[in-house]
Amino acid sequence: MIVRDLETIDFRTLSIFVTTCRLMSLTNCAEELGLPKSTVSKAISKLEEQLQAKLLERSTRKIEITDAGKVTLRRASLLVEEFKSLREDVREIEQQVQGLLRISAPPAMGSYLAQYILPPFLQQWPKAQVSLELSNAFDDLFIQGIDLAIRVGQIADDRLVAKEVGYTTQVLVASPHYLREHGIPESPKDLRQHNCITAGVAQESAIWSLVSESSTESVEVRSNFHCDNPEMAKRAAAGGVGIAQIPVNSMICELERQELIRIFPDWHAIYMPIYLVYRTGVNKPKRVSALLDYLLSIKERFEFGPDHQLCQYKECPLGAGKK
Repeated sequence: MIVRDLETIDFRTLSIFVTTCRLMSLTNCAEELGLPKSTVSKAISKLEEQLQAKLLERSTRKIEITDAGKVTLRRASLLVEEFKSLREDVREIEQQVQGLLRISAPPAMGSYLAQYILPPFLQQWPKAQVSLELSNAFDDLFIQGIDLAIRVGQIADDRLVAKEVGYTTQVLVASPHYLREHGIPESPKDLRQHNCITAGVAQESAIWSLVSESSTESVEVRSNFHCDNPEMAKRAAAGGVGIAQIPVNSMICELERQELIRIFPDWHAIYMPIYLVYRTGVNKPKRVSALLDYLLSIKERFEFGPDHQLCQYKECPLGAGKK
């Protein structure tokens, strides 16, 4: 009886359920799939009947996923993605790399990827398309349909394959205007006397941990400007708000143009690993395999130490010492 019931669960029903959970709306699911809303509702009810469990709590205003629904969504997402990959693999046999690649990356990596990493790949495979989606959130690759993510920091999701390709750190910068007005700090301890642009949880103070070749120093800094987007923090620093810790991989040209001045060239933030992350499964489309092979072949371009060419120390035009 169980086998007979499971055989009636088709791909279309699972796909409707996964899409509904992703959009958290029966109406939006119906619009995206080009189906009547009644068909979507009946498919969800049918799946609940087949599994003999309540998967979604539905009201006129919103839906919520039950515990049983979360388990079903996790498994159904894998099945739907594997089926799509199988279909795409069959289509792409003996064909060149083509189709849309959805890539997720932190905003601090966006300019570097767009300018230095992705253009050669698209030149090599002109029929491939890239959608670069920038977010600090660790989006669910299965539910969001992301082909590849570039992530900084440790990976906790054991459903994903993670390959370490490099590392990054942050360096301290400020605008010439800010340093002219407030003086140039000579050591990490001097940061206590300056306004520092903070990230993470918004608060008036934060602890910055800095390392050099021979020592580590933790300093409590104060801030009147908080930002969880490194690009915006960089713009605020360039506008004279204060001193910021900026990822090396986002220092494309500000130092060269001296919009920002690097302070403490011998100090930087703690190193963080960079990973290429993708979904498990053997049925990866050719375009995904080609992108992975390409990125792994240029791993050295993801090694962002404090002496990286993007972040060469520019001598402060204001001279050394405090005001």
